[in-house]
Amino acid sequence: MNEIILLLLAVVGVISFAGSFALIALGKKVDEFPLGDETTRSRGITSPVESTKIAVVLFWGMFIPGAWAVLQEGIVIVIAGLTLLFAICLFMFTALVFSFSVLNAMSRRKNEDNDAVMELSTPPPE
Repeated sequence: MNEIILLLLAVVGVISFAGSFALIALGKKVDEFPLGDETTRSRGITSPVESTKIAVVLFWGMFIPGAWAVLQEGIVIVIAGLTLLFAICLFMFTALVFSFSVLNAMSRRKNEDNDAVMELSTPPPE
């Protein structure tokens, strides 16, 4: 039984590791995305890159105790570990979907703004 749990933990760990890198890359893309004619951008703890890094650190800070709890003998601790792992994996999935949605909305808004500028700059047909 422990071999199956270890295999599943390894699979979830590898998928979570890839998701962590994807989430950080998406945070960088969102942070570097141009937003109109801004000259400076505030880079603090609430910027997309920093908040994404904090979320990934918190994810792994909870993944390790959850994995430890799943490997214990007590049924209550095993259930608590499974619940924790399930919850943080849902958090990772939700964060990835949200980041893709934000990037998509920002690029769509930029394309609409560019189309509006192109319409204003072209002379009317005679």
